[in-house]
Amino acid sequence: MRILLVNDDGIDAPLLAFVRKTLEQYGTVHTVAPKVEQSGKSMALTMGDIPYEKIDERTYMVDGTPTDCVSFALHGLNLEPQLVVSGINRGYNLGMDTKYSGTVGAALQASYDKYDSIAFSADHRNDQLVRDSFRNVLDFILENDMLSPDYILNVNFPLDKFNSPKGIKDTRMYFLRSKFNVEMTDGLFKKRRKGFIDDIPKDSDIQAVNEGYVSISKLSLGNDC
Repeated sequence: MRILLVNDDGIDAPLLAFVRKTLEQYGTVHTVAPKVEQSGKSMALTMGDIPYEKIDERTYMVDGTPTDCVSFALHGLNLEPQLVVSGINRGYNLGMDTKYSGTVGAALQASYDKYDSIAFSADHRNDQLVRDSFRNVLDFILENDMLSPDYILNVNFPLDKFNSPKGIKDTRMYFLRSKFNVEMTDGLFKKRRKGFIDDIPKDSDIQAVNEGYVSISKLSLGNDC
């Protein structure tokens, strides 16, 4: 299997090397990652020339966004991957946050070009759970024929307080309104989420992760499926 691996945490992200090593057990992996962290870039793209650097025969560093990385791989390198993997992101991409996510944005760009794609995200506080369960989740997706070019799979692993996932849930993404702590100082604006205004639906991606399950949601360029 030909696999394209991208992310938004940058070429030096620790989980990128882990994912690449794992994916090499499934096929030939081509890695294209941003030069620096590109979190929150959604599907932003660079207008104009994009510098890049070849690291080795199947690894490139792009001075651009996650979407640029996908475009570079598909249209610059003329790769035709059978699977595009984005992540694993250190930090969740749930609910409304998926609209801001560079990890999800890269997967959506691949879907736009009609390639099967998965976005993976996890708790930013610890990565042991995701390291232990990543391959099992990927096997579940492949064995159950869940991939399609018509949508992406947005996968989020449980909170780090769980030793291992309780299972895998088919979930939906909801646009929940958030509460924030806001602090204004001289020349500095600080905004931190402290919860949700809306009740969290039982079939939502957020609820699944909070309860210790791996959440898998289908998302398309139009909306969630």
